Parts: sequence; C-alpha cells; structure tokens
Amino acid sequence: MLVDARLCATIDDWLCDPTDRPVPPGQLFFYTKVASPIDTTVQHRWYRDNRLNQSVALRVEANPNGYRTYSRSMMNSDSVGNWRVELRTEDGLLLHERRFSVR
Repeated sequence: MLVDARLCATIDDWLCDPTDRPVPPGQLFFYTKVASPIDTTVQHRWYRDNRLNQSVALRVEANPNGYRTYSRSMMNSDSVGNWRVELRTEDGLLLHERRFSVR
C-alpha cells in the first residue's frame, strides 16, 4: 500500500524539498504516496512528546501506481521537542512512522 513517505520543508508540483534536521520553525509537510485498488482513507497523526497534536484524514483515490497526498503542521517556537508523524490506514494499521525533533 505505501509507496513513499517523506518530511518536506516545501512541496512544489509534488516535488518534496526535504527539511533540515533538526527541523527549524515554519511549515512542515508530510508527503505520502499510497497505492490502493479501491478508494480509501488514510490518516496522518502528528505527535509531540507522545501526545497526539493533530490527526488528518485524507481521502485516497484508487490508483495502482500510487495516489499522492500530504498534510501540514506549523512548527514555531512553542513546538520545540520530539515529534513523530504516523501514516495509518482507516482501521488504524501503522504503515509508516517518521521521527524528528524541532529546535
């Protein structure tokens, strides 16, 4: 199901500009490409220090080569800490996890 997943500083015409590590303040994008034989929904769950900060449901159209989507979160001076963003199926199965820190 998962084809690709990346943390991006920007997305332009579906091209991901990877973010610096640690992540500086500003918008942060979680780009995913998911292949599915049927229309479905995936979730991007953004956690800060193991507390759910944001959950985004994203509709994925059937596409055997992969359907691209993303969610975004704003990182600012109050966002300092350890983060992770998860890609989960509609029924909660973890497909991918990306850990990062905000300075």
